[in-house]
Amino acid sequence: MTNLNKLYTLYDVHSQIEQETLKDLLTNHLPKEYTAKVIHKLSNEGIIVDSQMVRNIKSGISKNILVFNAIIEIANKYKVVSNRLKQNLNNK
Repeated sequence: MTNLNKLYTLYDVHSQIEQETLKDLLTNHLPKEYTAKVIHKLSNEGIIVDSQMVRNIKSGISKNILVFNAIIEIANKYKVVSNRLKQNLNNK
């Protein structure tokens, strides 16, 4: 489970808009298989992490800005795909 208040503090997210965006990304757009996607993304950049580390960072147990950024990038990618799908369905 993600402790959003802890994440806001760890990563210095103070504005209401930033907090709402982060909450939306982590609760609505992060896929179930996000750990594998984050591990793959980071391994392509030469950074080695495991699934437990990724889950700990997402939940706010530990802090690593590179891993957290990769989590947010994956969520944002899925948000774009979701929005594109909604737009395509509404146009037909």
